Amino acid sequence: MSCRDAATFFSIVQKIYVFLSGSTVRWNVSKKHICRLTVKPLSDTRWSSRIDAIRLFRFQVGDIFYALFEISRENSHTAMAQSDAESLSKELNNFKFLCRIVLWYNILNRINFVSKLLQSRSMYLPDVIDILESTTTFLKNYCSNKWFGDLLEEAKDLSLEMEVDPVFPLFVQQIKKKRMFCYEALDDPICDPANKFKIECFYSILDVCIHSLDERFEQIKHNSKHFQFLYNIHKFKDVPREAVMEYCIDLQNLLTNESSEDTYLDGAQLCEEITILAPILRPTMTPNQILAYALKNGFIPNVSIARHILLTLPISVDSGERSFSKLKLIKNYLRSSMSQERLVGLAMISIENQIAKEIDFKTLLHDFVNAKARMVTFL
Repeated sequence: MSCRDAATFFSIVQKIYVFLSGSTVRWNVSKKHICRLTVKPLSDTRWSSRIDAIRLFRFQVGDIFYALFEISRENSHTAMAQSDAESLSKELNNFKFLCRIVLWYNILNRINFVSKLLQSRSMYLPDVIDILESTTTFLKNYCSNKWFGDLLEEAKDLSLEMEVDPVFPLFVQQIKKKRMFCYEALDDPICDPANKFKIECFYSILDVCIHSLDERFEQIKHNSKHFQFLYNIHKFKDVPREAVMEYCIDLQNLLTNESSEDTYLDGAQLCEEITILAPILRPTMTPNQILAYALKNGFIPNVSIARHILLTLPISVDSGERSFSKLKLIKNYLRSSMSQERLVGLAMISIENQIAKEIDFKTLLHDFVNAKARMVTFL
């Protein structure tokens, strides 16, 4: 993580979870103070876990503080536990930490909502592009003095609950770096702690989020540029044929294998098929309905191929990531010596559990017995 404040913040969040969940006694103390939610761990592979962990801090940071404060004062806990609880409670009792809670909650809450939308099976490329552009616009607009002022006001509300002075702590002046060349200019020191937080934490985190969002979905934007016209075939009835041909030839060039010069579709024929289909299709038809219509009428093969590719383009990889999470449920210590073939079979059944529930196992077992039965009958 490029921002040191961000790395420190999530490290503290994880330490609090590890500390409270490391003992049943400490966990019971946390449950006594924290009623609605519970502390959640972070995950190295799923950023959605971070919003679940931070949500508790955003709305019940005072309850977490009082739970740690009680542990640090009760003699029933070990001296090490009391010392750890006291140090963690001091980390919470800090206005800068409260500002980071509000900042990360506002960012991750928006990104998590977008992530849930992208996992929908009915999500199409044009909708995805609109959602990504609105999210990017939100993050860029968030980099403003107005939003920074709103962040400070929300953090001040938390400071009232924590009984913390709503001021940033004074920082230690950094050691000046030696200039390697005489023409290097000296960095102007930032004397205001609030301005230092704004520049080194607030702007830094938002810049990384915007850059990561653009970089991660660059391929989706590229695919949308070439495939998006297939969603609105009915609109091409009023478009000049030359414009339709330009879209089709561009798609043909994209799907052409440069090494063997093989192509999946013919751009000229695709243009002819779209010109024929445009006045026939209803504006209310969904992409799946258009594909079914194309398959039913075999005289439009290029439209069928193009829409098959269009509807199988992955929007996100969340389904694949969830598939890997099944391994820890399947290959436990009871099945540590299973073969690769059986592991793959069990994983497939677990992942596609909805299809597995519809299988008639009696028929399946009957076929298996017939296939494995010996051909020779012993008397």
